[in-house]
Amino acid sequence: MRHVTRVAVERIARCPFSIAHEYAEDYLRDAERAVTIRVPVRDALRALSGKGRKPVQLVFALHPDETESGRGHDAMLVEWRAGTRLFPDFHGTLRLRIATVDTTRLTFEGAYRPPLGRSGIIFDVLIGRFIARAAMAGLLRRIVEALEYREAEYRARFGPSGIVI
Repeated sequence: MRHVTRVAVERIARCPFSIAHEYAEDYLRDAERAVTIRVPVRDALRALSGKGRKPVQLVFALHPDETESGRGHDAMLVEWRAGTRLFPDFHGTLRLRIATVDTTRLTFEGAYRPPLGRSGIIFDVLIGRFIARAAMAGLLRRIVEALEYREAEYRARFGPSGIVI
């Protein structure tokens, strides 16, 4: 059986849970059209691919989230394919939870198989996990920014109570 690496990142968004899921779905639908996952280790990437950014094909789907009891809601399955043997395909799940009345906790967990056999596993231990976690954190940061931006727009237009100002 081939080695599988699991990674997770988490952030809090200043956006109520009641609308955060819709905003996140909108962001991911747009990201399916064109997204670039940025990997912070530019020198390592340049050595491997000659680029500081690696375009990937991202897809997402909704799936019932069975990890929490209570009122049912969906998790978002997120996958991306790098289209090269040097970078692994990634499979993950984005879950949203109530953090406070006005905030949402986003947890992004995923897994991938390091490419290139044993040497890929060594690379993964030394730097690959860092690259994967940084790429996930970058995508999660952009999702959180999108949620917060849309919520700020809504509040600027309708006020905190949702009444037109």
